[in-house]
Amino acid sequence: MRVGCLLLLLLSFFACQTQQQETRVERMAKSICGCSSELLHLNKLAAGTTDDIDFEGIQTAFEKTKSCIANQRMKPEDISTVRKTLEIQCPELAAEKNLLDELLGN
Repeated sequence: MRVGCLLLLLLSFFACQTQQQETRVERMAKSICGCSSELLHLNKLAAGTTDDIDFEGIQTAFEKTKSCIANQRMKPEDISTVRKTLEIQCPELAAEKNLLDELLGN
């Protein structure tokens, strides 16, 4: 019985150890994706209509997103890796290459 409990305890300990930790770049990409959701939504709405486009709302969302990204304190050498990670984690933003360039300051 003791051996069985010890074995179970060891297995559960090592099972937890095999989970891969989220990298710094992955955390930044996830945050950038979250920051940009309102902006992407407003841009999608604006693309689907020619009436009553909320330019002020889009500009406000853009500034919020840019500020949120700046708070990530991304290093210049991180940008290419973040872009690649965004292709997986946030393909809708990654597809907007010009917007992403503006947001990342390129």
